[in-house]
Amino acid sequence: MLRFLYYYFRSMRLYYGFVTATTVLVGLCIARFANDEPFFPMTAQEITMIALGFLAWGANQIFSDWCDRKEDAINAPHRPMVTGALAPRPAFALSAAILIVIAGTSAWMSFWTIPFLILGGCLNILYSRLKRVPVLNCLVYAASISCCALYAIAGVYGEWERPYWSWFLIVAIMVLPQHFLMCHNSYYKDIAGDRAAGVRTLQTVFPSVVSKAVTLLLALLAVAMSCIVALGFGESYWVFLQPLAVAVLAAVHFICIQKRNYHAATCLNCQLCVASLHAFWFYDTWPFEIASLVAIQLLFLWYNDEKE
Repeated sequence: MLRFLYYYFRSMRLYYGFVTATTVLVGLCIARFANDEPFFPMTAQEITMIALGFLAWGANQIFSDWCDRKEDAINAPHRPMVTGALAPRPAFALSAAILIVIAGTSAWMSFWTIPFLILGGCLNILYSRLKRVPVLNCLVYAASISCCALYAIAGVYGEWERPYWSWFLIVAIMVLPQHFLMCHNSYYKDIAGDRAAGVRTLQTVFPSVVSKAVTLLLALLAVAMSCIVALGFGESYWVFLQPLAVAVLAAVHFICIQKRNYHAATCLNCQLCVASLHAFWFYDTWPFEIASLVAIQLLFLWYNDEKE
């Protein structure tokens, strides 16, 4: 049992849990801002929603590893699902149980969270079907993870308030680009396996200059967004640490891509996404941002195998 749990938790790739948890946090910030309410103190329900967002990534990752085992046999041959160290059936059962608990707890807090759990799940399944379609694969992935923010908004309000489309637009501007960039950047380390499996990404279809240009442009957009928000605070010069942090993470990540140091790039890609998601709200959420960036770095000490 302990051996099973060890490999199950490794397969959850917990560092990515901070991405979904931060996306839930952003949704809570959007709802609080719309209601003209301060971010602190947080309610028990909001803390629970963040925790559920963290768990959701890991539970779903088990199914993702099974679906991607063909390309993972080349890209990440040491993953427990590929080596056989993690038995699929009990892993599926545990993930299904966790997802049921997440759905049940969410429904108890607000029934209106359920449509976004379902939408996110459906988009995730669609993503696995569209991996062979460049750009669209990243867009569908980004939309899937962005549902975490919509889930949080619905949970805070306890209903899906009018005007409906304004929430989708806000999330599309504040959340979706960061997840698109993270998905796009994650394909660099998978080039060999993706080509063998017929997965069509910008990295496998076009010369490397194309995919790297997209990485740079979207990273510059994230830095620009952070700068615009920082300028809005005027006299509080310390808030410029946020765009500086995003710029440094983006620059070091790009250097790692250039040097093909993909393991370090994976850590930085995750941190860059989290930092970018805080761009609009860091004045209130900076303690969460720092804690997340440090936790991701520490977790990578455990995930020290580039082939896993």
